[in-house]
Amino acid sequence: MARSWMVRAGLPHGSEEAALRQSLLFAVWPELGDLTLCGSQQEVRARLRRAYPHDADKRLSNHAGQLWTFLRRMRPLDYVAMPLHCRPDHLAIGRVVGRYRYRPDAPADQRHTRAVEWINTAVPRHAIQSDLLNSLGSIMTICGLPSDPDGRRLGALVHGESDPGRNDSEDEAAVTYASRSDLVSVLDVGDGACTVVRSLCDGNESVMVIDCGSDSISADEVCSRLLEALEGRPELIDTIVVTHFDTDHYLGFVRLAERMRARGQRFRSMRLISPRIPEIAQEYVWRYLALASTVTGIRNLDLALSLREVTDGPFRYAPAARGLDGAFVAGQHGYEVLWPLPVLPAGLVRQVQSAVTRFDQLADALAGSGNTSLRDNLETARAGGWLQTELQSNLMHLAGRSELDIGEFDEDDDAYEDLALRDISQLNLPEDHSEEFRGVWDAMRRANNNMSLVFENAEPGRLIVFGDAGAPVLSWLAKTGLSPAHVSLMLAPHHGTHRLPAGLQVTADLCVGQNGRKRGHLWPRHLATHPNPGHCVSSTAGTHHLLF
Repeated sequence: MARSWMVRAGLPHGSEEAALRQSLLFAVWPELGDLTLCGSQQEVRARLRRAYPHDADKRLSNHAGQLWTFLRRMRPLDYVAMPLHCRPDHLAIGRVVGRYRYRPDAPADQRHTRAVEWINTAVPRHAIQSDLLNSLGSIMTICGLPSDPDGRRLGALVHGESDPGRNDSEDEAAVTYASRSDLVSVLDVGDGACTVVRSLCDGNESVMVIDCGSDSISADEVCSRLLEALEGRPELIDTIVVTHFDTDHYLGFVRLAERMRARGQRFRSMRLISPRIPEIAQEYVWRYLALASTVTGIRNLDLALSLREVTDGPFRYAPAARGLDGAFVAGQHGYEVLWPLPVLPAGLVRQVQSAVTRFDQLADALAGSGNTSLRDNLETARAGGWLQTELQSNLMHLAGRSELDIGEFDEDDDAYEDLALRDISQLNLPEDHSEEFRGVWDAMRRANNNMSLVFENAEPGRLIVFGDAGAPVLSWLAKTGLSPAHVSLMLAPHHGTHRLPAGLQVTADLCVGQNGRKRGHLWPRHLATHPNPGHCVSSTAGTHHLLF
């Protein structure tokens, strides 16, 4: 059961537009600094007194109560309504999915935030009964909705149903949250990644799978291990997350869709989540897929199409970036995307542009030698399922770049030594282009890794996933409110093969490096730089389970 809240975006209208666009709620106290460390409503009031010394005591107490609601009382999966200034006869309704975050570099009225998944941004006021409308008419910026203490009414309205009205037996004080349990299994798939999150809430089970692929065992074997973890019931999966575009993260899902089609099995519904790629990087993505298909023999990336073909109910492809569709609900939990950013930082833009230039130069050189494989595969990649217009209809169009610069992305060369192409003779490349091919492949993979999806469970201390993000990304995250932190489960960055930057102070009850025989010798790098003694394990030791 969830509670219901109202949060006003405040004026000017730009705050409202930003809230909807960035999947955020704002607490508009522009003179107030970071409240993350406030442990009580009294501490919040003391901070307000310093920021607004001329306000009356009663006003300070009222505002402290509102802010404490925003910080602590609002919980992940609670419903929230936001009245709209731009459309006064409508309101937006969503579900809270993120913890409180302070953004010091944001506009003054957009610094205190909670992530929200907006489900319906055009709920008409005429569909709402008068008692709930009266609650929504409160003069407060942040408040609970006593006429909907259990979220039942907002939950109906957000899905286009009629307002069921208040149940006379409802008692706000008696509202309890649903009983939930989660079993997280980090599967042993060799040098790859596959994590299964099984959630049980009031007798209903749903499954989210994070990545599914491997560099050291076949995709068919990875698929078999996933099916074994699900007792042969793939239809339980309703959310698939691919942290980045690489076969050791997604190819097992392609095989899963093929098996389900052959066996007549169907998903009830499906949401596919991946990193949201800005328009400026689309040319890079196509080239990376072309290069990957040349190396692996996989001719296109049609996972989205394959999954949709075996889904009976709604199918949604939802690319995500921090602050732009960067919040989602899966298995009765909220998740918040921390990376990538909606617009590429300058350092990553330079890395991407360099990789694209090197690819084009190599493709031209190979074509001049009579080998058109890269050019041919580029055309195939352009037609691949990931980037088809009908599935990417909500792809953002941000051709610009962020002024933020998080470095040149110069990572340790030896961090990629096991990823290099050790034998490319089977590719039939001219000998004088072999080393150039290796260099382009390395540059492409580095940029690809730094566009990985990084996300965390909205309930502090549960789960954080780093994908294949490199050290510059991790260093930036460490400076933006992520560190220090302690979680139950951490999926180590880049399979546990990289040294962690000193600023990343994230510890875990269990930190798993998803590596096998090809990458296992690099695991000591992680161990030497992660201050998490005794709690870091490699998936070479087998599948690891954690019960929340």
